[in-house]
Amino acid sequence: MNTTQLYKRDFPEEHKVQLIDIITLYHEERFDELDTVIICKDEDGNVTATFGQSDWNCFPFSRKKERNTLSFKEFSANMEIQRELKLITLGWLLHNSPKMRKALNFSGIHSRLRAFKKVYRFLAENRKTSLKALSLPDIWDNFKIYLQQHNYSQSTLMHTFSAINAAIDYASWHKLNLELKPIKSSSVAKRLNNLEKQQILVIPERLCNSIYSKAIELIDYAYPHIQLISNTENALQSNYLQGKRIIDAKVKNGRKNYYFINEDGSINNHKYAEAVQGNQPLTAKEIIEPLAQTLPDILLENGNDFRRYLGQLTNAAYIICGGFSGMRDSELDKLTPNSYYHDTFEGRDYHMLQSHTFKLGEKRETWVTAPSSKKAIGLMDTLTERWRKEIEYPDDKYNNTLWVSQTYRSRPPVLIIDWNERLKRFCKQFGFIVTSEDYQECITSNPNSIERVKKYVKVGQPWYITTHQFRRTLAFYCIKNRLSTVVALKQQFKHIHLAMTEWYTNGGKLASLRDLKADPKMQQLLDEINAETTANKIFKQWHSDETLSGTHGKAIMKMRGDVPTIYSSWDVIYKAVKDGKLTLHGSMHSYCKSGYDCDMDGVVTPQFCVDCGSGSSIIDEQQAKWWRKKHCSLVAYMESGEDISVSEQSHYITQIRAAEKVMADFDMPFTPFEPDLRVANL
Repeated sequence: MNTTQLYKRDFPEEHKVQLIDIITLYHEERFDELDTVIICKDEDGNVTATFGQSDWNCFPFSRKKERNTLSFKEFSANMEIQRELKLITLGWLLHNSPKMRKALNFSGIHSRLRAFKKVYRFLAENRKTSLKALSLPDIWDNFKIYLQQHNYSQSTLMHTFSAINAAIDYASWHKLNLELKPIKSSSVAKRLNNLEKQQILVIPERLCNSIYSKAIELIDYAYPHIQLISNTENALQSNYLQGKRIIDAKVKNGRKNYYFINEDGSINNHKYAEAVQGNQPLTAKEIIEPLAQTLPDILLENGNDFRRYLGQLTNAAYIICGGFSGMRDSELDKLTPNSYYHDTFEGRDYHMLQSHTFKLGEKRETWVTAPSSKKAIGLMDTLTERWRKEIEYPDDKYNNTLWVSQTYRSRPPVLIIDWNERLKRFCKQFGFIVTSEDYQECITSNPNSIERVKKYVKVGQPWYITTHQFRRTLAFYCIKNRLSTVVALKQQFKHIHLAMTEWYTNGGKLASLRDLKADPKMQQLLDEINAETTANKIFKQWHSDETLSGTHGKAIMKMRGDVPTIYSSWDVIYKAVKDGKLTLHGSMHSYCKSGYDCDMDGVVTPQFCVDCGSGSSIIDEQQAKWWRKKHCSLVAYMESGEDISVSEQSHYITQIRAAEKVMADFDMPFTPFEPDLRVANL
């Protein structure tokens, strides 16, 4: 048993799960004893889960803001399969694996159980009592049909089959005679659903601009008044508590005839809340009035309006931090008031966010972001100051994180967990509605998500937004608008493999090419400049006394006394270039008058251009200097004593000889290279 991955370092040793022979209790059907077995305790030794409970509260293992419970409640009507499911899950939890594999963390176990329960739902619906039933061919076939009928994705199917394989792997521990063979998860999943993996959607450009602009607008408008907004929230809470104290004091002093007290003495919570509101010193409108006058563009007539406005500000801050950094939800979740900082490198300003990343191990990381993130973090710091003092964080390691709220005055603040729903509400409140043009853009921008587009994107409905769309959208538009390279995005997204980053940017490069438009005036101007430059070069070659090398260069020097008509003047040359009758293409080592009719041998072996077989090469003094550098570097390499093959020697020597010819033509001093030839007896 290995449970080290479940506990934090300072967890008391005496309260950790102790090894008990659960397998014997199970197979000997001593279920009363089995049900009392302790699964989990907290740091104080309080039992949070026993085997017999339908829900295992494993918060001491998880320490997350959600998904802390392993639930078996839906199988309470069938104790046999519930008990078997619990036993297998407990093996995963305690890592009683015969194979030397790395233990899953609690989140991994929670996800595996969620997938595994699909199997047990099938067994329950078909009145089977054990996973062993899948070993029968007809039951297995019915199970595959069941999965197909539910239209599960390939990834969901793979997770389900992987969970079955995990149960098989633990057979030597739980000793259940399952009689199942390992499943080839990937191949079986593809046979059941041949639909390719669907990518997260890119937010269409118009909607993206609208959503992000509204978020920035909300933060900018509120930022100068953040202290007033915070004071208003605190005043509303204080006002509520005063009203509550008044009512509670009256009840305590013997007043029993309040309408919120039922006949049996219990409290009607709804009526109690009304009584508290009626005894508050001030109305919500009176408290909110100064803020409403300061922010006339915001609807703030009552407490509900103010609560909605706080929610919008929180959502706006989250959109800014996520949209301009590409951080995962788990990374955004750990932002604190100290997460933003500003840095300067080589004269450029950089705005940064720091948080924790959890992929392949937890570590502290930094992300580049937009300047607006500074205001977003600052605003949330002020607005949540009191809430962060009152809330009980699930893990002391991540205290003081920003994303908290207090929805109800009668309840303490809580960590925000429903971001997707909050973001959808944001789009609905501000009317970010999908148009037919947005829908068509979705189709072209998401070539690997056509089915997802058809399912979630509806014309005339608010945009179906999710947290992970910020990450995909940033990658897409960075590539589309050439704001970043894939390598830089890999660093920003904290990916290990470049292929994963390329998956996120999918469609961006194609969209960039699709949006390219040729400016006819600019193209005409470039063509004229190119023609003039070429004409100037050709004119200089024929009407000057500069030395030239190359086959055609030497021919030019001989014909300068009797220049052909086509080269007689600059105007004639320019017209011939414009008409395409004369061309001149240059490289580091030579010019070629043949243009695209050249055999291009010189691209790989430049020595062929010195004595060009087609008589087209021209080498001027600048290119001769390139040949001199080439000669020096090759000679130095040949004389370095490196182990050079015969074919390499032959290749280098031909280049050296070509360079010496060019240098000789330009009267450049050089020492001829004498290769160290060896005579071999054959």
